[in-house]
Amino acid sequence: MEHCVKFFQEACKVLGLLDGDQHWHDTLLEAERMQMPSYLRILFAIICGLGEVENIPDLWTQHKQSLSEDFVHRYSEETVPLYAPAELNELLKSYGLNLRKVNLPSVDLQCDLFRLSYDAMEEQSKANANIEKLNSEQRYAVYKGMHAIYEYQTDMPKCFFLDGPAGTGKTFVYSTLLHAIRGKGDQAIAVASTGIAATLLSGGRTAHSIFKIPLTLNATSTCNLKPNTSEAKILLDAMG
Repeated sequence: MEHCVKFFQEACKVLGLLDGDQHWHDTLLEAERMQMPSYLRILFAIICGLGEVENIPDLWTQHKQSLSEDFVHRYSEETVPLYAPAELNELLKSYGLNLRKVNLPSVDLQCDLFRLSYDAMEEQSKANANIEKLNSEQRYAVYKGMHAIYEYQTDMPKCFFLDGPAGTGKTFVYSTLLHAIRGKGDQAIAVASTGIAATLLSGGRTAHSIFKIPLTLNATSTCNLKPNTSEAKILLDAMG
């Protein structure tokens, strides 16, 4: 029996040369054996953005537990189902996608829910452990950052640019600063330009998400962050 198809992929399916999404399931199953949930969500976003997945909702459903496992230990049963999809939505933006475009249910996660609750003693312990591992230049960068935050001198620079080749510990320095600030009971928001970069930092968010930057920009574009909202209050708390 002859089949007439438009695309090579369809022809391969008819000939039995493709096994649907099984290779994507196998990829995630293999990663689940050795990778953390945060990495699995990055991988899932990459698969959605670059792979040709036939049934993304089914792929999500079958691996949802592994993709959400870290949130189970941090949040209530009511909000756990929201966090992993919300973070995935941020990651998908790097590929011009969102949950709706990949046929996954959208989630309405209020910004207050993203205001992570940190144990100050635990954060300070992490900061102390990290500081012990810093080299002299990294330690100096952390010192300058903390000094600028807590000394309140008007003539002291408040904006720093940390530069260095790949593998020199920039992310480790950022993480140490975040732990140290949260260890004092203060609010610290890690903001990155892409979803993948944001996931490398504890509580990281994309700039588009936290500042409500439009995806399509023109000469008159402005951020959609409204005053007197919970989102604005979180930013004010972090700045204060």
